[in-house]
Amino acid sequence: SAYLKLPVEERCTHKIWKARLHGYEEVVKLFNSLDGDDEQWRKFHGLIKKFVMDINAVAQEKGLQAALTYAQNCDSAGSSTSEIIEGLVSKCVGASKAKTKDLAGQICLMFCEIETHDKVIEELFKGLSQKNPKTVAGCITIITACLRAFGTKVIKVSPLLKSGIPLLDHRDKGIREECKKLIIESYRWVGEIMKTQLTALKPVQLTELETEFEKLENVGKAKPARFIRSQQALSLVAGDEDNGDENGCVGTADSEEEAIDPYDLIEPVDILSKIPKNFFELVEEKKWQARKEALDTLLPLTKTPKIVPGDFNELVLVLKKVISKDTNVIIVGIAAQCIAGISKGLRLSFKQGAVILLPACLEKFKEKKTTVVSGLQEAVDAMYPILGIETIQEDVLASLKHKTPAVNAESAKYLARCFAKCPALLVSNKKLLKSYITVLLEKLSVSDPSVRDSSSEALGVLMKFLGESSMMKFMPDLDNIKLSKIKEFCEKAELSGKSAAQLQAAAPKAKVVRPSSAPKVKIVSA
Repeated sequence: SAYLKLPVEERCTHKIWKARLHGYEEVVKLFNSLDGDDEQWRKFHGLIKKFVMDINAVAQEKGLQAALTYAQNCDSAGSSTSEIIEGLVSKCVGASKAKTKDLAGQICLMFCEIETHDKVIEELFKGLSQKNPKTVAGCITIITACLRAFGTKVIKVSPLLKSGIPLLDHRDKGIREECKKLIIESYRWVGEIMKTQLTALKPVQLTELETEFEKLENVGKAKPARFIRSQQALSLVAGDEDNGDENGCVGTADSEEEAIDPYDLIEPVDILSKIPKNFFELVEEKKWQARKEALDTLLPLTKTPKIVPGDFNELVLVLKKVISKDTNVIIVGIAAQCIAGISKGLRLSFKQGAVILLPACLEKFKEKKTTVVSGLQEAVDAMYPILGIETIQEDVLASLKHKTPAVNAESAKYLARCFAKCPALLVSNKKLLKSYITVLLEKLSVSDPSVRDSSSEALGVLMKFLGESSMMKFMPDLDNIKLSKIKEFCEKAELSGKSAAQLQAAAPKAKVVRPSSAPKVKIVSA
C-alpha cells in the first residue's frame, strides 16, 4: 500500500485505519529504541492524544500501547500529560472493551510515575462530571488504582474524598460502588482519623463502610506498590536488598522516619468561626455553671483533628486565665482538655499560644485532683512537639524549683516523657543537657519522696536515651543508692524514638532500583 512509503508520524494520522495501525506498531518499536532525550520525540508530542482517541477500536488499542511506551520512555512526556489524560477520559475509561480500559489505567499510572500525578488526578476529577456513568465510574476506578499504587505521599486523600463522597448518592449503582472502593482504599492508608471527614454520610452508608473497614488489616500502615521516579532513585529493596520482599515492593532507606502522618492527609476545619458569639462573655461570668457552659461548647470544637490556623490570641488568654485563676477544678479540667485539643489540631501553628500556656499549666500542677492533673498532663504533652526540648527549658526548670512539691514532681515526670521522645538536640547541645541534669540531680536530695522518685525517673529515661557512659560524665560523684534508683528507672524506660547511639550511626546507603522493576498494578473495575 502507498501509505507504507509515508513517514511513520504521517501514517499515525492517516485517514485509513490500517495505515494508522501500522504506524502505531512502528512507533512502539521506535519509542522503545530512543533515548529519553532524543530529538525525535518532539514530532510526536502533539500526536499522542490522537493515538488514544482513535475511532477504530483495533487501531486504538495499539495506539494506547504506543502512548504507554511514550510515557515510559520519553523524558519530556510530562508536558503532554493533561491532553493525553483528557483523551483517555473522553474515549477510553468508559469503553466496553476491558483491554482498552486496562491500558487507559496503565497509562494514567505511568504518568503518575513520571511525576505528573497532580495533572492526572486533575483530569480524572474533570471526568467525574461526565454524563456517561461508565466514564465516571472508570475515572473513580483509576483514581483508586493510583492511590493503591503510589500511596498518600503522592496521591493526596482529602481532595479524593471531597470529590468522591458526594457521588455515594449518585443514582448509578456502578458509580456508588466505585466510590465505596475509593473510600475504603483511602481508609486503608489513613485510618481512624479519616472518619472525621465522613460525618456527613447517611447512617446506612456509614454502617456499610464501617463493616468494610473492619475487614481491613494493617490499617494506617499500607505501603505503595510502586514509586515515582525520584523515589526510585533513592530506594532500597525492603527486607532483602537484592530480591525485595515477597510482594516485590521496594522501600526507601528512610521509610521509618518518613512514616505517613494521617494529619497531613485530612482537611483542616475552621473552628474559630464556630465558637458561639457569647462565649467570651459566658466564660467570664461569676456563676461557675455559666463558665462551664461556655467551655462545654468549646471542647467539642477543639477535638477537631486538624484546625485551620487563625488568630487564637484572645482564646489563648481566656484559657490561660481559667487555668491560672479559676478555683473550680471541673472548669480547669475542661480548659486543660481544650488546650490539648487545640495544640494537637494546630501543631506548629500554635507555637505562640503554647509558649503562653505552658507555664500556666505547669504551675497548676499544684492542684491535686486527679481529673485536673490528667488534663494538664495531656495539655503539656500536646504542647511539647510544638515547642521542643530547648523552648520548654526555662519554664520547666522554673517549675522544678517551685515551692510546691507537686509542681516539682509533675514537672520531672513531664521531662521524663519528653526525654522518652528522644530529642536529638540533647545529643549535640551539651549546655542544654547539663542544665536539665543539674537541676534534676538537686531534686534527688529533697525531703519529698514523690519529687525524688520523679527526678530519678527523668534521669533514668535520659540515661536510656543517651547511654550510661554519657550520663555518668555529668554525675561522677553520685552515691550508689541514688544511682541504683536511676538505673532501675533506666531499665524500665521505653523510648519512642532512636537512642543517641542510633542517631549518631551512619545512615545506610541507598540502592538504585530501575524503573522497569516497579510492579504493574492491575486496574480492577466494577
